[in-house]
Amino acid sequence: MGKERGQILVGVLILMLVLALIVPAMVQYLQNEAKWSVKQGQNSNAFQLAEAAVDRAYQKLTESTGTWKGLQLTGNSIPNFRFDRSYTDLPGGSYIIAISSGPDVESATVIGIGRDKYEKEVRALKAVFVNSVLGGAAIDAAGGVTMTGSNVDVEWGSVMSPRFISIGAKLHPAYYSASGIDKDTDGPGGINCDQPNCWWWKSYYAGVPPTPFIDFMSYQSSAAASGNTGCTDAKTKLTVAYYTNGSLSGSCTDLTGKTFYVTGNWDNFDGKIVGSVIVLGNLSYQNGALTTLTQYAATVPKTAWKNYCNEWAAYQAYDANAAGQPACFGSINSTYQASGVTYKISPTVRGFMYVGGNLSLPNGGGNDGIIHGAMVVMGSADVNTNAHGRIYYDDNVAAQVMVTRIVLTRQSWQDLVLPWPSGL
Repeated sequence: MGKERGQILVGVLILMLVLALIVPAMVQYLQNEAKWSVKQGQNSNAFQLAEAAVDRAYQKLTESTGTWKGLQLTGNSIPNFRFDRSYTDLPGGSYIIAISSGPDVESATVIGIGRDKYEKEVRALKAVFVNSVLGGAAIDAAGGVTMTGSNVDVEWGSVMSPRFISIGAKLHPAYYSASGIDKDTDGPGGINCDQPNCWWWKSYYAGVPPTPFIDFMSYQSSAAASGNTGCTDAKTKLTVAYYTNGSLSGSCTDLTGKTFYVTGNWDNFDGKIVGSVIVLGNLSYQNGALTTLTQYAATVPKTAWKNYCNEWAAYQAYDANAAGQPACFGSINSTYQASGVTYKISPTVRGFMYVGGNLSLPNGGGNDGIIHGAMVVMGSADVNTNAHGRIYYDDNVAAQVMVTRIVLTRQSWQDLVLPWPSGL
């Protein structure tokens, strides 16, 4: 009996010892868990405030073309967006913002820092936005695109349209349509890209950007102020003005970088032109060989390679750095950027071209290049030509297109470790 009582006493002592060890540990754990929960909540608040900072910066950058152009031209930071003001308009804490130009042409870097209301947690985000007027498109045609001809190609930029795109046997560049593409044989309910990569074409694609909001007033006033050109209209035999309230016919040579603004059609278009060509009506190229600019070394856009994932050899002909590399450097998300890569071309036009009606390319003859720049066509773009030629995309030309509304795309996003600046 005494032995049994002794055993029970030993068991009770052991249990009490175990409890003496476990209970404090459980209390400590519960206390820490409460602290961790509070810390996690504060950290989430700080992160959300950093996101709000980036969103506010985006709204500032897109509020007017003047804000964006001022940042790009002067590089000057924007008051209240250079870590010089703490915003407290949202519950949960405060945030600050810094906006700077770069790292590339027509881009801006935003850093947002958020801090919870107890000033315990700080989170920072960095985003780079790019002015994507044409979204990397060499041709943006609102009325659809037909380019099944075997002798003309689009290089270094994509082809986009909210309407149907017919590409036939083409293997480059990239094609994006908010409607159908003839490579899509099963309609909107089926597979709407080149599975499994979706690198080459996408049909019924919601990501097609809106048609650019061209600043016609600026282009018109610029042309009107420039006076007369050295060209003569083929039909009227009259000297051509940079601003023409009517239609034009024939070729023109003008290397001044000025704007041609035509309210009507331009028929039998041809000529050596450096500058913008704005035609509110139809534009049709003349048949036969075209007059071209003197050959020059054109800069290949840094991310032109993304248009050749399905025909890599075509890009390798432009960029020696791609030799021996897998298609699209192994992934469309590769960080590769062409630097200092050039290729000699001789197009007819070097600049931006806008066609308010339909575009028709030449149907005979041969030439090295049709345009080096970017094209916006509000009607249909008939690129189904038998003439030899290429349309080369120039991202610098696209970035300088005058618009009434800035369209930015986010190029990169990064989580940073930064302190909250002192004094704010």
